[in-house]
Amino acid sequence: SFKDTVLDIVPLLEKKMQLKGAGTYPLIVDVASVKEHPRNILLDLLPEECDILCTHPMFGPDSAKNGWRGQTFVYEKTRINKVILDPDFEGQENQLDISEEYVEGMDRMERFLSIWEEEGCNMIPMACSDHDSYSANSQFITHLVGRILGIQGLKATPIDTTGFQSVLRLIETTNADSFDLFYGLYKYNRNSGYTIGRLRGALDDVVGALLQRDGVVGVFDGGNRKSDDDTK
Repeated sequence: SFKDTVLDIVPLLEKKMQLKGAGTYPLIVDVASVKEHPRNILLDLLPEECDILCTHPMFGPDSAKNGWRGQTFVYEKTRINKVILDPDFEGQENQLDISEEYVEGMDRMERFLSIWEEEGCNMIPMACSDHDSYSANSQFITHLVGRILGIQGLKATPIDTTGFQSVLRLIETTNADSFDLFYGLYKYNRNSGYTIGRLRGALDDVVGALLQRDGVVGVFDGGNRKSDDDTK
């Protein structure tokens, strides 16, 4: 797990910091697909001298096979020189007692981020909590719907519409990722459960509207519609 990985590297970090002496503290960058969970673990477990930058490159080998230009890169500058930053507080630096170490830490983060910016990425600063809220209703629901449709065993037909071809591509791309990734998007984003609930409710609403328009009161039973007459 992410927590176990951090626990494994903390002793190595502490040893390296002791060998190098004061003033040589590392920048730790996470690139997980969820953000609040790893952010909290890094803040809880890493030595407070470690600077933390939480990021999510919103692309992978398939979507960025032709380059990074135009791809979205989300980031939160989380901690610099023992100061936990508030991503929603513009002008926070004006309220801080800026030290030379803070300036150096900020410069190091900017140099890291410039790698992605120079490759043409769309750089979006965002609080980890906001990222997870958006992600549950974009990335997670995409994987959720793709997995659901994949279980249905949908296949190409001789009369496919372009819309259905898009559905098949969705199934292919989402199911190409590991189930561990999908599970992580659910397990470690506290918003994902609400997304599942809303999807279930939306399905009930749509099916209910169909049944009502068809003059049917009841539910689908194994693919067959049950009306009031069927129950008499």
